[in-house]
Amino acid sequence: MTEDVIAQLSKIRSLRVIGRGSVMRFKQRKETLQEVGATLDVATVLEGSVRRAGSRVRIVSQLIDVDSDRHLWAETYDRDLTDIFEIQSDVAMKIARALEAELSHEERREIRKEPTADLEAYQLYLQGQHCIHRWTGEGVALGLGYLEQAVARDPAYALAHAALAKAYTDIALGVVGSLPPEEAFARAKLATAKALELEPRLAEAHAALGHLKYVHDYDWAGAEAELKLAIELNPSSGDAYDIYGLLLSSLERYDEAIEAQRRAHELEPLKHRMDLVTTYLRAGRYDEALRAVTQILAVEPYLPLAHATLGWVHLLSGREEEGIAALRHAVELSPDNTLYRAQLGQAYARVGQAEPARQILRELEQLSQVRYVSPYHLAYVYTGLGDDERALDALERAYGERAGGIFGMKGSFLFAPLKEHPRFRALLVKLNLA
Repeated sequence: MTEDVIAQLSKIRSLRVIGRGSVMRFKQRKETLQEVGATLDVATVLEGSVRRAGSRVRIVSQLIDVDSDRHLWAETYDRDLTDIFEIQSDVAMKIARALEAELSHEERREIRKEPTADLEAYQLYLQGQHCIHRWTGEGVALGLGYLEQAVARDPAYALAHAALAKAYTDIALGVVGSLPPEEAFARAKLATAKALELEPRLAEAHAALGHLKYVHDYDWAGAEAELKLAIELNPSSGDAYDIYGLLLSSLERYDEAIEAQRRAHELEPLKHRMDLVTTYLRAGRYDEALRAVTQILAVEPYLPLAHATLGWVHLLSGREEEGIAALRHAVELSPDNTLYRAQLGQAYARVGQAEPARQILRELEQLSQVRYVSPYHLAYVYTGLGDDERALDALERAYGERAGGIFGMKGSFLFAPLKEHPRFRALLVKLNLA
């Protein structure tokens, strides 16, 4: 219910609606309403409860002004479960009215549109999204299973196809999971094409297509056009702004990238923050990166990506001991993630500890015999050890496999020693980045 009310409200251009990734942590909130409002930087909060008994559902909703604690609107629905989409649309319309938001004819039509006629498919979609948002290998595998069941029950469920596309793209990039990139990319492309065929103006599908166009096809102009369209279709999409920021960062358009990622952060205050920190790092803005990652770790002290990024902030600022310690902690928090191990290997080599770096390299090479290990990650360690030719061999394999973050190699501080090498520059030409 939460996710779909957010989706409905996000269709209203005159409202800034905080996304699911930031809202869900307050589901069993201990914070006061004022603390929630301050954390999310919002003036109003929608609260509610849902109770289900057989085929009946009771929904209580109330819109509250954060500063005054005054109820702007409240309503109770006692309806059949089959009316769930009608209730969600009604909530969105009445909130818009309470907030005096202007709605266009197209926005009204979009709000009233049902995502699927199959309630079981809808439930499977919600379960799939919930599992995927855990960002663990087990959670993503379980979530993909639910989403595949959703589209099997309702092949016309465009939003579920778009969710599959996003999940498979993240798997292909090595964010989570261990499918070979080309297999994951092929599934992502099929799901994206199906979503767009079913619903040509679905913002999530255009965001998925834009993402694929630059991380797989290296079609930078086409990707930018798709992502701008996704943002136009859903101005409250933090995901679309974040993906656009990653594209801009890959093109070394850092000021624009930071602006887009700050907007993503505004829409999702508790999500998308790490990409902004990485862009600060790539742009050489180490003080800003340190402040941002320190704030993240104060809220999420067990986030491995934050510790790995903190490690590079320290290393690039000349604090070698602190940098190694932070990267080691990232590996301890996520021992199966080859990205963190490979980055630790490069870090050891950078500070003159060649033997620990070689040991990590041996471990990764042995691991690649039993599961997929991105050659892009191996290239980190080779580069740190000064083995330029093997590093470039690995980067060329990564290009051929569309592996890891190869699309972002141009501005990567991890490959700075290779930037003048003819083979590196030839790869940039193939990536349409020269």
